[in-house]
Amino acid sequence: MKIHIDIDAFFISAERVKNPSLRDIPAAVGGRGDPFIFDPRYQHKMDLLQKHQGAFVPSIFYDADMEFDEYFKEGEKIRGIIITSSYEARRYGVKTGISVKEALQLCPHLKVVPPNHLYYHKLSNALHNLLQKEIPVVEQFSIDEFFGDLDGYIDDEYTETFIRHLQILIKDKLGLPVSIGAAKSKWTAKLATSYAKPNGVRVVWNVDDFIKNIPVEKFPGIGRGYLKRLRRYGIQTLGETKNIKDIFYSWKLPGITLYKRIWGEDNEPLYPKRPRKSVGISRTIDPISDRKEVQRRVIVLARHLSDSVAKEHLNPTQFVLSIKYDTGYKSKAHCIHESSFSEAKCKQIALELFHKADIYPTASVVRIALRCLRFKTYGYYELFNWEKEKKFTKLLQQSQKVRQKYGMDLIKWGVELM
Repeated sequence: MKIHIDIDAFFISAERVKNPSLRDIPAAVGGRGDPFIFDPRYQHKMDLLQKHQGAFVPSIFYDADMEFDEYFKEGEKIRGIIITSSYEARRYGVKTGISVKEALQLCPHLKVVPPNHLYYHKLSNALHNLLQKEIPVVEQFSIDEFFGDLDGYIDDEYTETFIRHLQILIKDKLGLPVSIGAAKSKWTAKLATSYAKPNGVRVVWNVDDFIKNIPVEKFPGIGRGYLKRLRRYGIQTLGETKNIKDIFYSWKLPGITLYKRIWGEDNEPLYPKRPRKSVGISRTIDPISDRKEVQRRVIVLARHLSDSVAKEHLNPTQFVLSIKYDTGYKSKAHCIHESSFSEAKCKQIALELFHKADIYPTASVVRIALRCLRFKTYGYYELFNWEKEKKFTKLLQQSQKVRQKYGMDLIKWGVELM
């Protein structure tokens, strides 16, 4: 059997571990698009955390704890959105994605706390270590989700007993409530977890009976694109997909893979370690039309991205920059850059991509994202060229040491201070 472990309302559950006063009351974790990263006057102790290898676990920048007023208030305005809410808060309509202001209107006695990403990642890492002691093969899927393979370790008939024991163990050791699903397929197990929440377990013995009446959009991997296609054929539930197997197979490998996953026929193994495919950083901002200021912010993001890449000892060869405007329009540009990586090159490439991507120069920008991928290991020739840049490389290494000790903002590009 494969199992899927999901921490219930992870961020707020984590906050309750360190602050018991948040238990059994409407509470939520709110977030902002890092309102301080672009402030040239602000130096905050900010660093990078990269301890996980899940398919959807990003490298994150974390900041120290802040109080509600310091983090969410800007003058008389309350900024930010709800990231995670407790089940008590959800009864009032407080859900992920709504503004903190709206959440407080729905539930005036709601307790909203700023996020502590370093703490969340440490707890996630602790859970990963615990699971590795209890299960032979563990795959981290996201910061709060894990797969486990019990085949050859726990007989199927004892699966439910084992996962209930695991659930209690996690609560006792880490204080975290989890829901666990189990099935022959990892994707069926993940779906089962959704129907075990909160703080429950679900073992699926018969896939046909289990998925028969489940809406197709509930299945992991069916997004808006596939949903639109399936609606054209009148498909509403997962059970109905059996009637259009040929249609799925006509969509080639992605369609075939999805069909097999739905029906638990995929036989996909777990991947304890996944190679990182990309590293990126993005920020949503208040609308800005001043292109000099937008470019300054692109440079700030390039600095943070460079630090992430250098710490992971990666050498990206493809770069992508995307922009979102206040009109709703989006644009992006990318380039291939086959050479050794440096912070200076990242800054230069980011600015070049911004000029390419900025197709509406009079519109205000509300989001900037910078990503790099296609990591390459260089041979002798590239290493020889890298030697010629040894002085700059040494400077970069020294900069990293200083930033590690005193924070990312101690060393900046001069243009960032303008």
